[in-house]
Amino acid sequence: MAEGAAMGILSGVRVLDLSWGIAGPMATMMLEDNGADVVRIQPPQGDPFANQSGYVVWHRGAERIPLDLHGEADAASFRELVENSDIVVSAFSSEATHRLGLSHAALAEINPQVISCSITGYGHHSDHKDRPGIDALVAARTGLFFDQRGRVGTAMNYIGRRNPPSPEFGPPDGMVRGVDRPGPIFPRTNWPSLGAAHLAIFGIAAALRAREVTGRGQAVETSLFQGALFAGSLTWQRVERPEDSPLYWMWPTDSRSIEGLFECADGRWVHHWSIWPAWVRETGSASSAPATADYRRGSDRIGMTAEDLLVTHFLYPELAEAFKRLPARDWVAEAEANEMGVALVRSPLEALLDESFLADGCVAEVDHPLHGRIRHIGNPLEFGEPYGTQTQARSNGPAELTGGPLAGIKVLDLGLGVAGPFGPRMLADLGADVIKVHALHDTFWAGTHMGLGTNRGKRSISVNLKDPRGLEILHQLIDQADVIATNWRPGAMARLGIDEASLRERRPDLVICNSRGYEKGPRSDLPGTDQTAAALCGTEWEDGACSSGNPPMWSRSGMGDTGNAMLSATAIALALFDRERTGIGRSVSTSIVNATLLATSYAWINPEDPEVTWDQVDADQWGLSALYRMYETSDGYIAIAAIDEPAWAALCTVPGFERLAADIRYSHPTARAEHDQALSEQISSWCRERSANETFKLLDSNRVPVEVVNEEFCRDFFDDPEALALGLRAQTNSASVGLFEDVGQLVNFSDTKEAIQRGPCECGEHTAEILAELSYTAEQIEALASDQVVLVADGAT
Repeated sequence: MAEGAAMGILSGVRVLDLSWGIAGPMATMMLEDNGADVVRIQPPQGDPFANQSGYVVWHRGAERIPLDLHGEADAASFRELVENSDIVVSAFSSEATHRLGLSHAALAEINPQVISCSITGYGHHSDHKDRPGIDALVAARTGLFFDQRGRVGTAMNYIGRRNPPSPEFGPPDGMVRGVDRPGPIFPRTNWPSLGAAHLAIFGIAAALRAREVTGRGQAVETSLFQGALFAGSLTWQRVERPEDSPLYWMWPTDSRSIEGLFECADGRWVHHWSIWPAWVRETGSASSAPATADYRRGSDRIGMTAEDLLVTHFLYPELAEAFKRLPARDWVAEAEANEMGVALVRSPLEALLDESFLADGCVAEVDHPLHGRIRHIGNPLEFGEPYGTQTQARSNGPAELTGGPLAGIKVLDLGLGVAGPFGPRMLADLGADVIKVHALHDTFWAGTHMGLGTNRGKRSISVNLKDPRGLEILHQLIDQADVIATNWRPGAMARLGIDEASLRERRPDLVICNSRGYEKGPRSDLPGTDQTAAALCGTEWEDGACSSGNPPMWSRSGMGDTGNAMLSATAIALALFDRERTGIGRSVSTSIVNATLLATSYAWINPEDPEVTWDQVDADQWGLSALYRMYETSDGYIAIAAIDEPAWAALCTVPGFERLAADIRYSHPTARAEHDQALSEQISSWCRERSANETFKLLDSNRVPVEVVNEEFCRDFFDDPEALALGLRAQTNSASVGLFEDVGQLVNFSDTKEAIQRGPCECGEHTAEILAELSYTAEQIEALASDQVVLVADGAT
């Protein structure tokens, strides 16, 4: 258990970790942070990822046991460990899993209650399953490198082969971030593995809850491929009638969009989101600090329509000039005074030195056995104390669960934006009955691609909570719920009488989740967003290669909002597991800051002598080193990941590279690192003489880990019948846009089979149905609708 951690919600749970790389170690770190006893099984031949900086963080606190699973004696010792363990996490290929006796069937023979979590490269898809599961290669194969700056017209238009709005317009000079060259961008953030880590721990948490109900363990499976799909989960959509929803298309993920990143008078950058031009003008034009005005009550904020995209192009030069009139610290101070979203773009080093982060616990300071006193990410999951003392478990013996590991759970979703409702969407995907509580005015947002993407699988009731009758409906729903999930700012719940103290008195077994933008502290009352958290925590700094003098970059794959949502869904599932054991509920929480710190959790520092301890992207944003990066070919791009000595030896057998083996500059990994630029130039020159496919074939046939950077993957995915058959792509229906296709199941279960329940809910689509379940008559429902207490959507029954 990490230094300073109390007995956690997973106390008594034992985990065997046979994984390597990023996703598995990151997931088991979070299990250990919350009380699990994690034992890492160390292979005697070593771990090719052992030198990455993140291992200092992700391997914290765990016991280590060296075992050679190929030897009978060590294999027998491992089987003894399985007998008394709850979870086994591995990252072997399917073939290796069966050869080593690590299949779930084999483990279940030893311990029927064991939960096995397998994190592979690509899962079971026949076109991909045998490809190397390494982050850069998965990002290349899935085209994720092309999504970093967005696509012209957004990925939705690209996938649907529709013309983008205003195709004749490009962005004004300086507005698009990233290196000044066409093509894909290599980010520092390991999006496929980060996504897979989120999915793995969420799946494990749900399986633990299911085990309490059924008495059985099961296999949980996810992959870096599904992690990459998660990165695109809100923009990788194909719909039948986008023109039928007035705001389906929104511009933030368009490559021509304004990001809200601005350079200030002192050369530092800030991220302003959402963008309020009047406030920027007045603040930037004043010779001294302007008087505080209630700008947020105005209507000046830039909207999200196609027309607003052109407005941003017109305004950008003026806004950029305004920001250069004041230093960054003044912009941040004025933003705080006016409740505007402005955050300083910081490096991970600066984030880890933030005393407010340290006080909150999202950053921890510990004594490391090798590195001394260091700082790194703290526990990203937050659990309140139980609502009393244990009486009896809720589960009264083995029962069946149909529809997913969270079947039988009712969730009230009061979340806003993306970070709030996306977590309950994931709960719905695993079988929970999620009721989305919409406001009457939510019809517009619910029809956007983000509204549709975050509300799949739910039922919607649209209620005016300012009317006492509407508030009474909410309280009736709470009386029947297991979970209430919000991301409201402090005080909002208390005004409706649903603050934690009131809910504890009414429902001691309720699980309450209220996630935040920032840490608990001086920023608590400020509007937190994916963008401002990414600025504060270092993802924009690292993904933009700011250390090389580049401007910061907000990645369209960012997992601030969606990562926060996944952390909240995981915390809820773990609280439900605990409730099955104890009969009592908990409050849980997390934040967008926690999620973005997880994205940069490869970073750690000595607070007394802080310096960069992690690999950084080069200034041209090709990659981390000559042997782990993208290369341009005569007609496209490839990515290689020659991360170990066998891969280096393989490269030296490729025609044209035979002399590398004899070159003293490259005789050892340390020497190669010292001459990285020269090696990059040699490989780059070789690649430019060949097409992408030719380059791939030559390298791949010689067993060099390589992939073509496939810009077309997201289009092909939506025409791939096997992706549909495997549930990787979902086809549902939306009342507003017709056939709705998006990313499907991202984590899979062997026993409590998951199933997507329905398409995205329209605002008020199920109001009458839900009220009838609360025993309202048709006449009462009609009267409530007539008085605008509720909204019954057109065509709803």
